[in-house]
Amino acid sequence: MTGYLLPSRADALRLAAKGWPVLPLNGKVPRTRHGVKDATTDAAQIARWWPNGTAHNVGARVPSSLLVLDIDPQNGGSLDALTAAAGEPLPATLTVHSGRGTGGRHLYFRHPGGQVSAVRLPSGIDVKTDRGYCVMPPSLHPSTGDPYRWEHHPVADIPAPLLALLRPATVRTPTHTATRQGVPLSARALHLVEAVQGAAEGKRNEMLFWAACQAVRDGHPPETFDLLEGAGIVAGLSQVESARTIASALRAQGRGL
Repeated sequence: MTGYLLPSRADALRLAAKGWPVLPLNGKVPRTRHGVKDATTDAAQIARWWPNGTAHNVGARVPSSLLVLDIDPQNGGSLDALTAAAGEPLPATLTVHSGRGTGGRHLYFRHPGGQVSAVRLPSGIDVKTDRGYCVMPPSLHPSTGDPYRWEHHPVADIPAPLLALLRPATVRTPTHTATRQGVPLSARALHLVEAVQGAAEGKRNEMLFWAACQAVRDGHPPETFDLLEGAGIVAGLSQVESARTIASALRAQGRGL
């Protein structure tokens, strides 16, 4: 036993009062039916989640004005690797240190606007936006029982070299003008590409699979599947995940690679 106490209703309400939409967690996992979508600053709802002095970890949805660089040493991430990728020292910014005690942390930066992706960041470093949530202090890490803790600094702008890495690679649109049922294949391929690129977190593989199946059914040329693989990578899948999902769709439609 570490002697640390799980967050109380008062802890959750303090975060909510500062504008952080909160939700209760079991360790790191949401206790609510819809997960991050249930996060709120509503005091009455928070009281229902923490009734009669109960205590459990607290998470918070990332505010839309911010993004988080999540450094996970368990998957090979490190502050040194992120600094090397930036090519310059990182600015001090609002930070939450993991209770695991291995150097994991969440670095909060101002959201630069537009689409961002972790695909080109070093291994073990992810990006979180308002589609996701983070474990917040004073939550206790489920493995160690030690608390997450703040390192208070004003929220900084993300360094330009890291911002360049966060910007998704441009997917080149097809230029051929062959038609099927009177509709240019280039325009129809672009529709599928945009659907994959815009897929919500947790739906990326499903959307890519659907798009690849649709492309087979509609008689798209091989170039479209190259575009879809790139769109999956832009959306946040790895190259391996994207290629495997397309291969699975092709097999489902009775096609080989």
